[in-house]
Amino acid sequence: MLDFFNQYPIIKWILVGFGVLYFLDKYGIWSPIDNLLNRRGRYKFKMRSHLNKQQLNQLIAYFNKGEYHNVEQLFKGFNDSYRAFGFKSLGQYGEQSVSDAWLVKEPNNDLPKIIKGHQLIHQAWEVRGRDTIDTVSNQNQNTFKGYLKKAEKLLLKVDLNTSNYKVSCVASLFTIYKAIDVNREKVHQLFKETDRQSPNNAELHAHYFSFVSPKWGASEDELNAYMSHLNSQSPFIQDLILAQYYFDLVHLYDYEDDDKNILQFIESVKAKTISDDNLFKYDLYLLLYWLSNNLDLRSLEKYFKKQIEPYWEDEID
Repeated sequence: MLDFFNQYPIIKWILVGFGVLYFLDKYGIWSPIDNLLNRRGRYKFKMRSHLNKQQLNQLIAYFNKGEYHNVEQLFKGFNDSYRAFGFKSLGQYGEQSVSDAWLVKEPNNDLPKIIKGHQLIHQAWEVRGRDTIDTVSNQNQNTFKGYLKKAEKLLLKVDLNTSNYKVSCVASLFTIYKAIDVNREKVHQLFKETDRQSPNNAELHAHYFSFVSPKWGASEDELNAYMSHLNSQSPFIQDLILAQYYFDLVHLYDYEDDDKNILQFIESVKAKTISDDNLFKYDLYLLLYWLSNNLDLRSLEKYFKKQIEPYWEDEID
């Protein structure tokens, strides 16, 4: 073997190079594969959490100017869906330096903690991307989980017994817990307790469903335990959860909808009128857009693509 390497030294150095690259990727130092995916292979999109809604744009403007009182007043006037999208908007567009300054000024205020938590979660997902875990390098997985753990540490400082923003805080924790090791029974209990106090909350159910989805490592028993009670929820929550359930079924398991149950479901949702005050309809329509695309339902895909224009835009290379 040594004679072979002496005769063909370039092969020896190629193997050494691959070994170095493997070591760098394994320990999350640098990933050539991830850099290639960033350039060519990732699902690229633009998300606008503010939906071009005046109140959400005003919230972002107040926040980035450091007008904390005005931010609090807007949050107090929001309904559940505007509150959730308000946090998402500040997670995406809010300056972290403003959150840091607010935390220093008012260390006992829950609001900047939850906002900073959303910013860290958004930052984590920017690193990870939206593709399956096998497309994420070790480097990016480590960075992703690092941001999530920073967010968890901050959100756990919120007093859930007194906070006016308990649902948004708990929902954010579910987003973190689906991706890191955690005592799962405690998470189930936290959902049950929060659902009792704030029933029929779409933000809570959507985030918890991700936690109990096998897509994120949950067991079939966990999923079935949740789905067995879905009929007791509001019609909108049922539609939102079923859309995610069907999308996972099609996207992960190549389900082809031979019996047309999914098609009937999509068409039934399309026929419904959802209030403009319910911003979660954009999450629902996004799932139906993806579903229609995966099932080659082109007319429905075109319809839902139009519905999500304020929220989501695919980028075509």
